[in-house]
Amino acid sequence: MDRYGGPPKSVFTVEDRVQPSAPYLPVPLVRRAADRGKLLIQLVLLVFSLLALCGAASEIYFLMKVESRLMAVQNLIQEINPAQKMIFRPGSWDGPPMPSAHVTGIVVVDSSSNSPLQWEHDKGLAFLHEINYSNGSLLCPKDGLYFIYSKLQLGLSKCPQDTENVVFTHQVVKRSSTINISMLANIRRFCDTQGSTVWRGSSFVGGIFMLAKGEEVFVSMSHKHLIRVQGDSTTFFGMFMV
Repeated sequence: MDRYGGPPKSVFTVEDRVQPSAPYLPVPLVRRAADRGKLLIQLVLLVFSLLALCGAASEIYFLMKVESRLMAVQNLIQEINPAQKMIFRPGSWDGPPMPSAHVTGIVVVDSSSNSPLQWEHDKGLAFLHEINYSNGSLLCPKDGLYFIYSKLQLGLSKCPQDTENVVFTHQVVKRSSTINISMLANIRRFCDTQGSTVWRGSSFVGGIFMLAKGEEVFVSMSHKHLIRVQGDSTTFFGMFMV
């Protein structure tokens, strides 16, 4: 007799339910806007960088041009015989002659410290080229950069006993309309030689400035009695366009 532990059990295979894949979602608009903002910032930074490079290149070109003009002037001055009049020599410049002037010596007419020094402007080494001279002043003919300079030969045969407060002021002044502006100044003591009543010295000022057409430039000296003129090469005043 067959023994059965019970009726045979049915075997069922249950497959796992497959989860449906999530649908594709587009990139959010906020992320797209952020990406566009980053791109715009990068473009703006690139534009500013290009502008900065262009500005630097323009400045370098301008400085190189000014330097070449100054070198040409220096070579011109070195080639000129000191005993000859300083005039323009063809071939020394790479363009037309620039406005320039060189006046020498002085004539003390007014001893006040603010009055302009008077100069010799048409004899010896003095000359004027496209720059006029009037009552001690050089008149700027047109807008531009100018190198301005002045040198005074100084001396005193009898120094005062109290030399603590003996200070002179040598300056180049620009007159625009009715306003005077100090452009260059040398302030220093004189009679500072110990154990001697005789003093000798000099003062030189020079620099490049932007001038407008019609502006005047002149030299003033607080202690005019110190000036000792010893030829055209020791006391002078001038300017030239660069």
